[in-house]
Amino acid sequence: MIALTLAIALLADPTGAPSLTRATLKTEPARVVAPALQSVAVTLECTAFADGRVGDCQVLGETHPGMGFGDAAIALMRDAQVQPAAANHQFARTIQFMP
Repeated sequence: MIALTLAIALLADPTGAPSLTRATLKTEPARVVAPALQSVAVTLECTAFADGRVGDCQVLGETHPGMGFGDAAIALMRDAQVQPAAANHQFARTIQFMP
């Protein structure tokens, strides 16, 4: 009798929470998980001014629009410089964001 009482005491949950059985488990609905961003690309069109400054950048395309990568790419080009030239010219640049 002591062995039976000891066995029940060892198997009982000390918190008093009901034990989970197959009948009491509820399944959660499947969650939709977005895939991890492996690579993000943003293509910009900018103006290279004759004095070497870069400005007037606009997003031509991005792989994940609406997530702020376009604004980040424009911010990266804000302090960019090129070799001075005789006249202003436009150029395109693709910036890759990698994890």
